[in-house]
Amino acid sequence: MLSDVTGGLRWHLRALRRRRLWSPTTSLIAEWLESVKPASKHLLLIGGSAGWMMSSKWLQNFERIDLVDLDPLAMMLFRLNHGRALRAVKAKLYTHKSDGIAGLEALLQSHPQAFVFFDNVLGQHRFRVSDQDQAETDLQDFAKRLQGREWGSVHDLFSGPVEPALVPSRPQRRFASEITTMGLTSGGLHGDALHRRLLTQVGASRVWMDHFTSPVFPIGTSNALISWRFSKEYAHWLQAGWVSLNRNGFA
Repeated sequence: MLSDVTGGLRWHLRALRRRRLWSPTTSLIAEWLESVKPASKHLLLIGGSAGWMMSSKWLQNFERIDLVDLDPLAMMLFRLNHGRALRAVKAKLYTHKSDGIAGLEALLQSHPQAFVFFDNVLGQHRFRVSDQDQAETDLQDFAKRLQGREWGSVHDLFSGPVEPALVPSRPQRRFASEITTMGLTSGGLHGDALHRRLLTQVGASRVWMDHFTSPVFPIGTSNALISWRFSKEYAHWLQAGWVSLNRNGFA
């Protein structure tokens, strides 16, 4: 019950205490979600937890939401955070206590018309798998598991310690990017040059962690890179993207 990472009582208490600190990132995610307009009115939300950083307004676009999460507290807290908004539009919410990544194929078969969204879960895969090479391979091949489906994700890209004194006076908190043949690319930068640009904006110090998620989306997918001040001493860069059937040629 006191588990961490993105579940358990400790996680939810932390999220509640840091809501104000996280609010700029929550707002940027909400702005990005407004551009995500899937064809389906059925959302399969994997790893949604309590939806601390999700947009109630965006969730109201769906007539049915199936929330899949291993955390038993997630179901109750998600209803507290978003239930009123969903009831206002008569959206139906169903909850499932299960591992949405391990059971992905079964979920896809059970919900063949749903738009699939991974909420802050793919970046945790390196902690789920003891073999880091295997974790990286899994994420590189992840899109293959979803071929023929419209899907999206917000997840950790990098994370690490920061020093407030190193943060620029006017940091850029969001960058437009795309998956190209060179990998994740933004403003003509990719690889180490892009990493340095991102880290400078948050005042990064010492060694940062790669969550192995930059190749999750297929080539041609537009992304948003969003900074997340997790605490006074620690920050993340998030990667947000969605795969449209028409745009990415999976129809």
